[in-house]
Amino acid sequence: MNKARFFHAMKSIIFVISVIIVLTSCRQPLDIDANRTITPTNLPEIIDVTPRVTQLGDRITIVGNNFVNVRNVFWDTIPLDSLTVSSPNRIIARVPSRFDPAQIGRFYNQAYNISVVTRVGTAQSEQFLGMSFGSIAGYISIDNTPLDSVIVVAVHEAKNWVTQTITSNGLQLRSPGFYSMPLSNINTGSGYSTILAGADFKVRPFLHGYSFVPVERTVIVDRFGNKINGETEFTAKRLPITSMPEVHSISPINGSSFSGSPETGTIITLRGKNMNAVKQIMVGVPYPVSFGSSVTTIRYVETINIRRESDEIVQFRIPRLDRTITVSGRTYTNCQIYLLLENGSYLAPQRISVTYI
Repeated sequence: MNKARFFHAMKSIIFVISVIIVLTSCRQPLDIDANRTITPTNLPEIIDVTPRVTQLGDRITIVGNNFVNVRNVFWDTIPLDSLTVSSPNRIIARVPSRFDPAQIGRFYNQAYNISVVTRVGTAQSEQFLGMSFGSIAGYISIDNTPLDSVIVVAVHEAKNWVTQTITSNGLQLRSPGFYSMPLSNINTGSGYSTILAGADFKVRPFLHGYSFVPVERTVIVDRFGNKINGETEFTAKRLPITSMPEVHSISPINGSSFSGSPETGTIITLRGKNMNAVKQIMVGVPYPVSFGSSVTTIRYVETINIRRESDEIVQFRIPRLDRTITVSGRTYTNCQIYLLLENGSYLAPQRISVTYI
């Protein structure tokens, strides 16, 4: 072989090797399992989404892996905008500031997954993102998993407005761990009304045998009356039985609630143990979810004039029920008594009946 042919052959070999290197570098990393199934190893993965509840125009943070060549981020089928991929592990996206009117009913006050679409695949979050509009809404978890059926109340600091109580899987955000209380359902003491701009509410969750961090949060309604400013997420933990109070008896078991002020409802006496731990008492009154319905929901009202006689006895006066949906002259049976502690809550096993006069 002469030199010309040798150099020509070497050039051909180098060219082939170069092509192979280029083609190999353009291919996705692959993984072949025992069944000879071939899958890319750099598929996107979503680990967490924060916050868990958002509002129109808010930004969310998505944490995960392999956020490279990101094409789209979706909340269900709604594309999020203003995407910022700050690293392969972090995306910041903005919820649209408005929706198509035809989509309002489906997406407002709902919770759906987040999806991240890259050049090599799509990742869907295990976590749900809730969308709140005109509601006090939030998320409650325990050991990084959603805690369901939590009671949440919001009380206006100045006028003692109390919302209807909604369990976390109830009327609005239909996903575990979420709660939502529409502002239109907040009672001012003289019927249901639109919430004034700038109103502030203390939001507190409670559930028998659990404590929450923080114990409560304060939120403020914006000047348009449809957006909430403030944190609304809580973390729960189980309480040891030894730290709980106990209610052994309630007397009387039939009482009355009177409209107007001052409050002159029946005084109820609770006997048991560890009563010094009680900081507040809530009365839960079952109401029909709609007129004539046999299905009920429980709404809670703060009691007043709590008096601790000893560590075994505590008294309270039945509060006015005109801050909730009530009918004069009607007796409401199976009313709950919830004892709120410094950091926890206890549901008395006994029930009382309350006649609203």
